[in-house]
Amino acid sequence: MLFREVNMLTIDDTHHLPAQDSAASQVTFQFLDGVERQIQVSPGQTILDAAKSNDIRLVHQCKTGSCGTCVAKVLCGDVRMSTERGTSLFPSEHAEGLRLTCSSFADTDCVLGLDYASTLLDEPAPALVQSVVTGKEWVAPNVVKLTLALPCDVDFEFRSGQYVRIRVPGTDAWRSYSMASSTHDLPAVTLLLRVLDEGMMSNYLRKSCAVGDELELEGPYGTFYWRPSKAAHILIAGGTGLAPMLAMLDDISVLSGKKPKVLLSFGCATADNLFCLDELDVRAALLPNLALRVSVSSPDGTYGGLVGNPVSVIAAEDIVDPETVAYLCGPPAMIESARRHLEDIGVKRDNIHAEQFSASAE
Repeated sequence: MLFREVNMLTIDDTHHLPAQDSAASQVTFQFLDGVERQIQVSPGQTILDAAKSNDIRLVHQCKTGSCGTCVAKVLCGDVRMSTERGTSLFPSEHAEGLRLTCSSFADTDCVLGLDYASTLLDEPAPALVQSVVTGKEWVAPNVVKLTLALPCDVDFEFRSGQYVRIRVPGTDAWRSYSMASSTHDLPAVTLLLRVLDEGMMSNYLRKSCAVGDELELEGPYGTFYWRPSKAAHILIAGGTGLAPMLAMLDDISVLSGKKPKVLLSFGCATADNLFCLDELDVRAALLPNLALRVSVSSPDGTYGGLVGNPVSVIAAEDIVDPETVAYLCGPPAMIESARRHLEDIGVKRDNIHAEQFSASAE
């Protein structure tokens, strides 16, 4: 279940003031495919608003700083983030130069790097469709595997790792979930949903969800997705962060030629919370270069498997390829820990891609 955690990131106490220099600043966007775009950003104007007014399309969603979709990296210059609102950005990410364009101001001329191609938004826009529940399975005491059927006449294209939004039936509330299936499974879409003690979606899943129910679905969303590569892969999943990893493994399995080496580290707090282990075994049979590492951080007396969390069980000797790429999905604390650990053992910072989630409060 993917929800950006809101962290109050304190940068300074002058967030409501424009830059000291009243002149507009020039902002240069550098896209992953080498394309550059330049705009003028006025004092007090967010970078995202300025881009929109100049017909430059940047990936974004919530416009409030809570989803983290509009992240960019400051390559040079001074870019200041507002502290009037909570954001999904970690303090350590801010220190590394990451900024959310919906909440940032250019105090000087600057260059921002974007981790996607300039053509990404040329792809089909998110679609709003009526899906039908075709399968509901409790795969753990707190996890439901939900299978949805999309209309056959809808062109629903996505990349493995992206997420969709689901409207909670009977409400105006939406919840976001990574897809655990790939485009090869369409028109079926599979989700892994964590069920909380309380919550709108959790209560629906627990009390009334049934095969045949109709659910409004919107997507795809997100810049967290698998980038085809023959370099070694490390996938780290905490809890239902396993969902996008399953989709990525499916895409890797159909790559032509030699498949990359993949290490998937998946962990939960207790052994009874582990799930989809049979699905992992099936993928391991299809991918001889796939190594699985399943761990539990709080084992009981009968557990005989690997003890630890999905980050701690990754060691320096696992990094045999200098171009190793890593994909991380799980709670914010796990993502923060995994970033630091992977960099410490030799994974390049730019080769680490992450999606963080936290449970909704309702």
